Amino acid sequence: MIRKRQRDSRSDEALVDICNHGDGRAAAAAFETLYLRHKDYVLRVAWRFTPDMDTALDVLQDTFVQLLRRFPPAGEGITLTAKLTTLLYPIAKNTAITAQRKAARFPVAADITPDDMPAARDRDNGDLHKALSTLPPGQHEALTLRFVDGMSLAEIAQALDIPQGTVKSRLHGGIARLRDSHLLKDFFD
Repeated sequence: MIRKRQRDSRSDEALVDICNHGDGRAAAAAFETLYLRHKDYVLRVAWRFTPDMDTALDVLQDTFVQLLRRFPPAGEGITLTAKLTTLLYPIAKNTAITAQRKAARFPVAADITPDDMPAARDRDNGDLHKALSTLPPGQHEALTLRFVDGMSLAEIAQALDIPQGTVKSRLHGGIARLRDSHLLKDFFD
């Protein structure tokens, strides 16, 4: 008989506290809940920086392995000062970039060219993605975190490890460029 999992109503902070201080069974259950709650987000972040879903799935796994290692007994524990996604974003991003570098050094097959790889722009056919891809990387990333992931300015600053003023500048500059480019004319009318 298969039982449906019920949604755990405990906050991420409470689950992290259990992972930090709970017994083995409770900590494992709390970590599983965190994984189930945030795996789709981490996969979306990984997919932004990787050429294929297999690599993105590897990044998902590696991201949560890194998170797990921060909890006792292997690590000292985690103190959340923002949302858990703010902590997960740089881990997933950096893991994806590392995976990309490894893939570039050790290609799977010599006959595969970059034109054969799915481009990031092909993943989302929307005008928004096309317009964002014209921006410099810093502006693109800040706008994506703000308007796709819904992060606050403080959370973006923490996730990217930059001052909040830099986040504001990147957002302002990116929006100005999009307005000037007329690629998103309908959004700004």
